[in-house]
Amino acid sequence: MTILRSTAAAMVALSLGACSMVPEYFRPNVEAPQNWDSRQDGAGLWPDTRWWQNFRSAELDALIVEAQANNADLRAAVARIRQAEAQAKISGAALYPTLGSDGSATRSRTGRGTSTTSTTTSSSATSGQVIRNSFAGNLTAGYQVDLFGANAATADAALTRLESSRYDRETVAITLYADIATGYFQLLSLRDRIRLANDTLRVAVGVLELLESQRRLGVTTDYEVAQQRSSVATQRATVAALEQSERQALDALAVLLGRNPQGFRIQGSSLSALDLPPVTAGLPSELLLRRPDLRKAESDLRAANFDIGAARAARFPSLDLTARAGTQSGTTGALFEPSTMIYSIAASLTAPIFQGGKLEGQEELTRAQSQELVETYRGAILSAFRDTEDALGATVNTGRQYGFATEAFEQANDAYRIVEARYRAGTVGFLDLLDAQRSVFSANDSMVQAGLSRFTASVDLYKALGGGWDGSTVAPIITRP
Repeated sequence: MTILRSTAAAMVALSLGACSMVPEYFRPNVEAPQNWDSRQDGAGLWPDTRWWQNFRSAELDALIVEAQANNADLRAAVARIRQAEAQAKISGAALYPTLGSDGSATRSRTGRGTSTTSTTTSSSATSGQVIRNSFAGNLTAGYQVDLFGANAATADAALTRLESSRYDRETVAITLYADIATGYFQLLSLRDRIRLANDTLRVAVGVLELLESQRRLGVTTDYEVAQQRSSVATQRATVAALEQSERQALDALAVLLGRNPQGFRIQGSSLSALDLPPVTAGLPSELLLRRPDLRKAESDLRAANFDIGAARAARFPSLDLTARAGTQSGTTGALFEPSTMIYSIAASLTAPIFQGGKLEGQEELTRAQSQELVETYRGAILSAFRDTEDALGATVNTGRQYGFATEAFEQANDAYRIVEARYRAGTVGFLDLLDAQRSVFSANDSMVQAGLSRFTASVDLYKALGGGWDGSTVAPIITRP
């Protein structure tokens, strides 16, 4: 036991003296703008983590809660976290000593030209034959001294990738919530468009009935009636296309919730029943900490930095220590007597001498991969600034667009009523009525789509800002000693 304690002390001393080949990590420098160009009220504030509740839709809230439990992509992200946890456990195991045990019992017989061996617990000698019994038990300890930090670097890389997988889960969740909100708003907008298209169809059918009655009186011609029939048929085709789009939007939303599309229904019927929340946007410099995809990109970069250290350390010698203690006796009764005890201690030093440039190439590979991730990280930050700036601008411009589209619809509707009254009075021709009717159709649909753009711009902004994420994740359950 004294020998084992001495060996353990030597292992600890060597471990403490180990040096690391991991290069010092510096976050890549990317200049952050001081402020957003798009002027917004509430600058410096960040949205809440449950931002979708600001739209005041209990149904949308329920849909997202259901998706949190059943969405396949979110479950897959959780499974990737578990894989990363397992890999971190595997990589960290090299930092600990190994301990094993074995035992054996043998019986051998020699004499008169025979020799047999079998497992037994007794011995005897008869008729010129010699029977021998042997019992043994051993405890083996092994440890690889991490002289140049290769094992530590590998373990740290695995832990950092575990952290990356947690950020990835947050990114998947934010994207999922944004997709559900966008899909829900698109569905409600399609229902608005279908309702207005049906209203427009009823107006077109009314005009057609008027024309047909006037033709019977000889006031109008077959050509004018045929034109209006074409307009009615076109409007009916528009309604059918919108209904198909509604079905597809409903099916897509069901899949996001982890449901079968068959039998899936949504109660909401109009975007007008929802609130459009005010816009908030924090300072650009804080965006690096508020978007999990950027945190993931940096974690991948830090992991690659540890990979460089592991690859460098692989080019240097490694030291393995082995201690073995046991007992061996011909009887079980004497198995634990001091005279039967045996032990051995071994140390082996191995060093790569020539491997055809393999180890050098591996280090060069990890350095090149790290440099690639540096540029990926910088590009991701620039894209994040662009996404946020675009979304901020969209929240302003889509509001203006909706205001103009609403005014255009109101004016087109007033013009149509005037032209229709004049047509009935016989002061304008049918072509004037047809043009006014088409203007109403187009302005009506443009107004509804502009209304949808306001909601989707708001969702895009929440997503660009990291969905209100505050930077927290569940702490890793695996830690490096």
